[in-house]
Amino acid sequence: MRIAPAVVIAVILGLCMVSTCEAAADLSRDMERLGRLREAIDVQADRIDYAEGERKVVASGAVRIALGPRTLFADEVSVDLDDEIVIASGQVLLVEGTNLLEGDRIEYNYRTNTGVITNGRATVAPGVSFSGVEIRREGERQYSFREGTFTACRACQPASSAPDWEFRASEGTIYQDEWISSRDTSFWIKGFPALYSPALVWPIGPRRTGFLIPRFGYGSSDGFTIRQPFFWAISRSQDATLTTIFRTKRGFELDGQYRYVLGERSRGELSGRYLYDWEPGDQPPNRGEARWLHDQVISPTWIFKADARFQSDTSVNRDFIDNSVAERTQPTLQSNIFIAQTTRQYMLQGLVAVTEDLTDVGLKRLSRLPEVQFQWLPNLLFNTPVIAEANTSAVYFERSEAAETGRLDLYPALHLPVPLFPWLMSTTSVGMRETAYTESAQPGGSANRFLVDLGQRFGSTFLRRFDAPAFGFSRLTHVVDASVQYQYVPWVDQQSLIQFDSVDFVSPQNRLTYRLTNRLMGRTAEADGVARTYEVASLSVSQSANLQPKTREFANIYLEALTPERVDQAVKDLRPLTNGFTRATERRLSDLVFQAAIRPLPAVGVNGTVAVNVEQLDVDAVNSGVDVRLRDDLTVEAGQSYVRNRQVDGIVGKILWKATQNISLDLLTRYDIRTSTLLENTAIVRFSTCCWELGLKYTHRTRGSGESDENSVQVLYDLKVSPPAAVR
Repeated sequence: MRIAPAVVIAVILGLCMVSTCEAAADLSRDMERLGRLREAIDVQADRIDYAEGERKVVASGAVRIALGPRTLFADEVSVDLDDEIVIASGQVLLVEGTNLLEGDRIEYNYRTNTGVITNGRATVAPGVSFSGVEIRREGERQYSFREGTFTACRACQPASSAPDWEFRASEGTIYQDEWISSRDTSFWIKGFPALYSPALVWPIGPRRTGFLIPRFGYGSSDGFTIRQPFFWAISRSQDATLTTIFRTKRGFELDGQYRYVLGERSRGELSGRYLYDWEPGDQPPNRGEARWLHDQVISPTWIFKADARFQSDTSVNRDFIDNSVAERTQPTLQSNIFIAQTTRQYMLQGLVAVTEDLTDVGLKRLSRLPEVQFQWLPNLLFNTPVIAEANTSAVYFERSEAAETGRLDLYPALHLPVPLFPWLMSTTSVGMRETAYTESAQPGGSANRFLVDLGQRFGSTFLRRFDAPAFGFSRLTHVVDASVQYQYVPWVDQQSLIQFDSVDFVSPQNRLTYRLTNRLMGRTAEADGVARTYEVASLSVSQSANLQPKTREFANIYLEALTPERVDQAVKDLRPLTNGFTRATERRLSDLVFQAAIRPLPAVGVNGTVAVNVEQLDVDAVNSGVDVRLRDDLTVEAGQSYVRNRQVDGIVGKILWKATQNISLDLLTRYDIRTSTLLENTAIVRFSTCCWELGLKYTHRTRGSGESDENSVQVLYDLKVSPPAAVR
């Protein structure tokens, strides 16, 4: 039988009415205490008694006491009205949100929220469980224990068996969401001791200062490797990670990363590494790199971005297999710092950029110190149907093998769109380009170039919708874009211009280009009722014809960027010159380029590009790719690239497979079809539970002619903290 607190108070009033006047005074004080008790706690039990002499309320039998945001369960509870202390015994459980405290006995002050529990066990956010002969709650977010243990496995593993891992200590203090400090600490795996430390500080929050899990590995070039990172939570807006690395064949390395947040729209990162390499090869032994990343929105129209990089030599990333594939294969090192303003009418950008070539032993550097770009976006000119736009840039170049040069490029253009029919649009374009240089590639000081760009385009767009076409689509839309374009740019000898980038050489044009594109857009209704539209399939065909092909001199920097997929120019019979130019003959017809993509399901996609040389009836280039994503269980990505004249023929593949709930497999491969060589294979196997993860990473890569292949094995281990479930 449960008795409400109001009944208890009524009984006490009846007893006090037959007492003496002194008892009446005591009754008044007890009534005040009971009133305060009733405001602080709500008691439910099979039996509730009031001990008048001891000023205590005693509850027994399935006791449940609500203490504001906390709830106490026990077999028997005694409440001291004077000291405001609750003493509970017998299957004691104190619940506060996701935090749990349980044990044989608890002495708890419900006003200060402190107490002592005997033979206790506890679970606190973010998922740490601990136990002890005695546990003290010393504040809202602080606990201490004697002769106890702590782990993150109890949130997901039963208490009846030994946890996968735990720490045992003579004493310790838990600072919730921050760290645990302990003395005489040993590390146990499945009930067996593994490590010992006289003192330990273990971070348990998302950003807490402390040592992170070390990493171990072995490589044929590096030897045995150990990494020990240390995380420093400087403040809420900044932190740093320092990592010491030792390789038995290469020596010591120090890595550092500093992250900062200056405001809601301003953040950045500084990182760097330094090592004295014992086996630098043909590079200096003092090696390192540094990088600064910054992203800031100054105002709705102004932004500032920085990506500044430095490397001591060209191969500091290629020489170490534990760097990422992207870092080891990058051909250039680029640094960019710019500030930009974007409005509806124009874009303004100030840029400082440095590009270094990493393919040669000697560094080749091209610097833009600085560059100012102004782009007038297409807009109607004085309320006429004519659309005006302009691109202007001013830049000062510094290059290691050329004289310092300033360049000014002005490129205004006018466009007149005229609808000839409802289904046919005509656009006439006229552009003028003036480019001036402070230095010339030939003796004689400055240089300049003036070009006229004329164009005429006819284009049409047709579409048709199919409602409820089956196959899971609520709608399919077929879109056809067809266009024919003529472009004329007169030939100008540009060998007197120093070649820095694509602005410095403009190919002559007397060209007719056609393009036909088909797209199929699908619309599906998701389970949550939200409509989703995506491109189901597309196919485009394009080609151009040169009306007056001739033999001309082309800049090497232009020809290097002229891939078979481009239809704006096509050349043959290349004969290199000595001034950075090549004499070549223009082809009458460019490659016939097919581009296709199909995505029958949102999670499955295939794409490809084929460039066919119609004059030689040969395939000049093929690029293809496939991606498959089945929920979170399987991701497959593969890409193939073939360029006939550049001896490029390779495959890159990646598989991410979650084989079971605990086992996952990652595979990455790079294969050169031309030489039948596996350039690199990387396999990562992970076994993961709710509170720890163990991984093994193996990498094999081919170093090249004259160098032995490299193998590397790394052990990945992490102790995870799982959030506890809420108690209802």
